[in-house]
Amino acid sequence: MNKSDATKAQMMRAAIALFTLRGYEGAAVRDIANAAGVNIGLIRYHFGHKADLYRDTLAYVSAQYNEVCLEALHRAQENGGAEEVICSWLLAPVTDWKDDSVATGEQVLCFLNKMGYEDPELTREVYESHFSYALQEWQDAVRAFFPGISRGDWLWCLTCLRGMYFNIVAHNDFTLWGLPRIQGREAAIRRLAADMVHLLHAYTA
Repeated sequence: MNKSDATKAQMMRAAIALFTLRGYEGAAVRDIANAAGVNIGLIRYHFGHKADLYRDTLAYVSAQYNEVCLEALHRAQENGGAEEVICSWLLAPVTDWKDDSVATGEQVLCFLNKMGYEDPELTREVYESHFSYALQEWQDAVRAFFPGISRGDWLWCLTCLRGMYFNIVAHNDFTLWGLPRIQGREAAIRRLAADMVHLLHAYTA
């Protein structure tokens, strides 16, 4: 990583921390610059406006998020059942993260959780270009085990899964709420995947 890339990584690392902690509106560019130890003009030079910094940072971390999640999904599809396929996507950012120069996998999960509370106009473009295709591949892989489930029941189950998942992975001193870290996250995620299978079977019985 050259000096310019290292500086950008430093700024994105500070941006993720403050956007997660304070939200988009509450995180001032000046504070992000101070946290990164750079001049505010350097952020303007590399990213432009605050919205560009937010979207560029989100797009950057989503590339690795998709990579580790899809790799885990494809391994699970080769020799796993529904529980393994569900678990692969949920667990990959915690166990398979490759490069924490900008953020750890768990920090990215906290950032993504906070993203769900932002104005959709801020996040829609990045979500559609960087997240939706990969997430849809995982959803299709899970639904293949439950062909009889209706779209409404599937969305309800998915909403329940998302809520429980982020309760497990996105509660620590990096988040807005500052709730205590859940111990034994990997075991908790595996239990959640097993519970999801039981719930999906109940809706297709």
